[in-house]
Amino acid sequence: MLFTLPPIDKEPIPLSHFPTRHQAFIFRASEYVPAEKIASVLRTTAENVQRAAEDMGIPHFNPENKWLKRGYITIIRRMWHILPYEQLFELLDTDKEAFARLLREEDFLDVKLEKKPRCKPVLWRELSDKEREQTKKIKQIMRELDFSGRAPFEFKYSVPSIKFKGKERFSTRMIYAFSGMYQHAFDIDSEEYLPDEQLKAYQSLGINGIWTQGILSQISHFPFDPALSAGYEKRLERMRALTERLDKFGIRLYLYLNEPRGMPIGFFDGKPELMGHVRGDFASLCTSVDAVKDYLRDAVEEVCRAVPKLGGFFGITRSENLTNCFSHSGTPDAPCNCPRCKDRSAAEVISEVLGCFLEGARRVSEDIRVFAWSWRWDEESEAIINRLPRGIILLSQSELDIPFEIGGVRGNVLDYSMSIIGPGTLARREWKLARERGLEIGAKVQINTTWEASTVPAIPVSPSIDEHIRGLHGEGVRHLLLSWTLGGYPGRNIATAAKHFYENAVTEASNPALYEAEKQFVRAFREFPFHLDVLYNGPQNAGPSSLLFEKPTGYTASMTCFAYDDLESWRGIYPIDVFEAQFARLCEEWEIGLKMLPTDCDREAQVMARATYCLFKSSLNQIRFIRARNDNRFEAAIAEAKNEIGIAKEMLSLMNENSAIGYEAANHYYFSKGQLAEKIINCHTIIGVFDKMTPNN
Repeated sequence: MLFTLPPIDKEPIPLSHFPTRHQAFIFRASEYVPAEKIASVLRTTAENVQRAAEDMGIPHFNPENKWLKRGYITIIRRMWHILPYEQLFELLDTDKEAFARLLREEDFLDVKLEKKPRCKPVLWRELSDKEREQTKKIKQIMRELDFSGRAPFEFKYSVPSIKFKGKERFSTRMIYAFSGMYQHAFDIDSEEYLPDEQLKAYQSLGINGIWTQGILSQISHFPFDPALSAGYEKRLERMRALTERLDKFGIRLYLYLNEPRGMPIGFFDGKPELMGHVRGDFASLCTSVDAVKDYLRDAVEEVCRAVPKLGGFFGITRSENLTNCFSHSGTPDAPCNCPRCKDRSAAEVISEVLGCFLEGARRVSEDIRVFAWSWRWDEESEAIINRLPRGIILLSQSELDIPFEIGGVRGNVLDYSMSIIGPGTLARREWKLARERGLEIGAKVQINTTWEASTVPAIPVSPSIDEHIRGLHGEGVRHLLLSWTLGGYPGRNIATAAKHFYENAVTEASNPALYEAEKQFVRAFREFPFHLDVLYNGPQNAGPSSLLFEKPTGYTASMTCFAYDDLESWRGIYPIDVFEAQFARLCEEWEIGLKMLPTDCDREAQVMARATYCLFKSSLNQIRFIRARNDNRFEAAIAEAKNEIGIAKEMLSLMNENSAIGYEAANHYYFSKGQLAEKIINCHTIIGVFDKMTPNN
C-alpha cells in the first residue's frame, strides 16, 4: 500500500443530543445514502432503519446516487467521528488503498481531517424506554422544521445581462467551475457535474477559461510504475470530451499542475536513483535526474496531443504537496537533503520544472499557455523570475503582502482576502520584474468568496471587486485566475469584474440603492479579524452548522474542516476580547447594510447578504457561548444557544431558496440541511443541560 491512512487517535467528540450512536449515524446518513446501504453498515434491515428515521422525524431526502458521486467529502466529514474505517469504507463502496489515495489527492483532505477518532463499530439495537422518550423530543423538533425548496446540487444562477465591446483588457479569464470535481474530474463524464446551464452562464459573463487539477500520473503514462496510471487513456478521453463541450461556449480548459508528485518512501524500492529530498514518509521525484525531467516533458506533451483544445497549464512549485526537491526545503530551518539538488539553487530547480512544462506544451503548439504561479517563492522570487523561460506567464497572488491594523492589532495579508483589497506590494514587485524581462503577467484573485465566509458563494461586496480589478488593469495585468477552488459561482460578483474585461461593457440597469448597501457591507467587512489562522481555523465557514459542546472537547481546530470549540486556534493573532469585539462590530455594521437593501433588488443579492450575516453572527454566538461555558455563566450560554437556533433556522430557510448556500467545491457541502437540523437539536439539548445548572434550578 503506497498511501497511508491518518492514524487513529483519541475518543470521538460527544454526540449527547442523540440517545444512541447508531441513531446519530442514521440521522446523518439518511440525508446522503439509501436505507438499504445504512442497514448493511448497521447489520440490520432497511425496515429497521426506516422505522428509526421516522421515529426521529427525518424527512424522506431521496438521496439517490448524487451524494456518493458529488458529495462524498461531506459524507466523510460527517462520519469521521462516528464510523471506524472499515464501516466508512463500506458506506462509500471503497477500499483502504483507494480511500487513502483519495484523502491524499483531494486537496489535502487528510490534512484537513487530521487524525481519525477511535470510533467503535456502530451496530443496530433496539432502544430502551428512556431512549425512546429522548427520541420523541427529536421528532418534535424536526416536525417544526421546513426542508422544502431546492434540493442539494440543484444549482440555478441569476446572471446579469452584459455585452462586451471594444478590445480585450484581460486575455485569460479563468475560474474554477463552481460545481467542479477536484480529484475525480476525469473519472466521470463532465455532464454529471458541469451542466451546459453553468457553461452558458460563464460564457455570458465573459469567462473564457475553467481550471481543474491534473495529476500527470493519472492522465498520462507513468513510466516509473505504470500501474499507478491505470485507466489514464479513459481519463484523457473524458478530458477531450470536456474540452469539446467547453469549446462550444468559447471556453478553454486549464490544468493545475503540482508536479512531479512526491511519492511514499516505499515507492522508491528498486529505483533509489529517482529519490530526491526526503520529508517524513515521502520523497521527491528528483528533477535533477534526466529521466524525471523527460517524464514531465513527455507527460505534458502526451496530454496536449490527446486533448487538442486544451488551453494550457498553471503550476505551483511550492505548494503543500511535496513535489520538486525545493518545494519544501531551501531555508536554514529546512535545508535540501537531496544528494543532487543540495548544491543547486531553488531558483534553478524551480525554473527548470516550469521549463519542462513549457517544453512539453511547445512540442505540440505555440498557443498553449503555461503559467507559473509564484505562491511561496518568498525570498527566492526575484531569482526565479530572472530564470523563467520566455513564453512563461508569471501569475502572482494579488491579495498578498498588504499591511493592516484591525482592532489595534497589526498584521499582513498572506492569502485569500476580500475584506482587505489588493493588489499588494509583493505582486506589484513581481510584476515589475517580469515586465522588465519581457514576460506577460497575470493575477490570482478571489472575486466571489474566500475562507472569510466560504459557504456563501458570492459575498455581496461589489465595490471592492470594482476597486480590485481596476487596480489590476492599472498594473498592466493581462491574465486573471479569478478563484481558487472556492469562488466559481456565476452571478453578480463576476458580472462586476466582467465590466472591466473589455474596453466597454453594456450592462442591465444597475440598482444604486443596492450598490449603496454593498458599500456598507464593504465597510462592515473591514472589521473582520483577518488572519490566516482565523480563515483556516475559525467558525465562520461552518457557521451555524458547528455543534455546541457541554464541556471542552480537547480537539484542535483543523484547516477549513472542523472548528470544534477551539477558541484559542480561532483567534489567531487577536486577544480574545478583541476577537469577540471585532465580530460584534462586523455584525452591527452588516446589520446596517441589511436594512439598506432595497426591496426591489434581485432576491439572490438578498439571500447572499443574509447568509453572510448568518455566518458572522453565528461566529459571534459561538465565541460568546464558549467563553460563557468556560466561566460557568450558564444563563449567558443558554442565551447564545437560543440565538444559534434562530440563526440555524434562518440559514436553513436560505438553503431552501438557493441550494448553492453551504456548498464549496473542495469541501462539497460544508454543511447540509440535515446538518443544520442536527445543530438545532444539539442546541435544545445544551439548553436543557445548562438550564439545570442555573441558580434558579
